[in-house]
Amino acid sequence: MNYLHESKKILSSCLSIPVEQIQDDSLIEQLKPTLDSVDFASIMMQVERFLKKEVPVAEWLELGSVTDLADLLERNYNN
Repeated sequence: MNYLHESKKILSSCLSIPVEQIQDDSLIEQLKPTLDSVDFASIMMQVERFLKKEVPVAEWLELGSVTDLADLLERNYNN
């Protein structure tokens, strides 16, 4: 599975940004400078829906970039 692409799709959906505009090394706060708690909650919900499980809080604290999100998906998918 291409976790980087899945992370881009999730961010695209939650932040209303075309997938094509999201670079692999983008920081999430650069994608949407006005990122707020509602946006972040939306990302969390989409990720947990994709994984079909809850993600530990400590892992959310490490989330800063598109690749961080891809790593989170990979670590938690089917585990």
